[in-house]
Amino acid sequence: MADESLSPGDLFCYEDFLGELAVADEDDTYIDITRTYVGDPDTEDEYLTLLANREPHQGFNANETLVLDASFRTARLEAITWILRTRKNFGFHFHTAYLSMIYFDRFLSSRSIDRNYTRVVSLISVGCISLAAKMEEVRVPSLPQLQTEGVTFESTNVERVELGILSTLQWRMNYATPFAFLRYFIIKFSRQDSPPRETVSRTVQSILALMREIHSMSHRPSVIAAAATLVVLNNSLTRTTLETQMNSIAYPGFLNIEEVFQCYNLLQQLDVENLHTPRNVNSASRSNDIKRRRLQFDNDGPA
Repeated sequence: MADESLSPGDLFCYEDFLGELAVADEDDTYIDITRTYVGDPDTEDEYLTLLANREPHQGFNANETLVLDASFRTARLEAITWILRTRKNFGFHFHTAYLSMIYFDRFLSSRSIDRNYTRVVSLISVGCISLAAKMEEVRVPSLPQLQTEGVTFESTNVERVELGILSTLQWRMNYATPFAFLRYFIIKFSRQDSPPRETVSRTVQSILALMREIHSMSHRPSVIAAAATLVVLNNSLTRTTLETQMNSIAYPGFLNIEEVFQCYNLLQQLDVENLHTPRNVNSASRSNDIKRRRLQFDNDGPA
């Protein structure tokens, strides 16, 4: 969790993760929220309810052993960092990257895996982003094209993992992500039909930062979207003032104020960690460190 101390391995990987977020400028993290819903404003609440019915409701709850394993936490953070880097390299939607994480976390919450986490987790992350791209992107790279760093896995092995993910998730792949709810909450909480680009970009960055948190799947996407919007607009809300903000917009009935406040607190903690995590001041040295520690795909074998 956010208040747990970082192991040396976690710290190295977290620096890489922060590096990926740091190089993401406003243009890269800006999304046109007007395109997320183009229907009649009078029926938007119904649309949000439909989205809520597509939210994943369980993440790592089924496999607490992995949550407590420092080696796995490090491997997961590497995998999420690679997913975000791959999203940027190919111009995928943020929804695609987040969907990859949902597949990843739900699959591993239900399966026992080899303790050689780096190799196994690497292979699974390729399968997850490949499936998410097939679900969401118009142009889907081939499996060799997706693997641009280190030694690549054979396509047949990635395809076997894809089938394993599909089977484990019972072919339920069309999940809602926080980005589907952003338009509603940013416009409602900011009280602006055309909110500033900076507000949208910072909210997207808050959601991306939460992806590294191993307990992020404990929070529903709608809750994350609401909490991320609130923390960007005002990062010093109390339980009472947050409830006042929520009540001021006649929030959808599927949201729980306590859940939003818990997620809001987590995002506050992540902001503090970002400020206090040591960062390399020598950019050239840091670039070499990242390249050395970057997710490497080992020679693959049967998954």
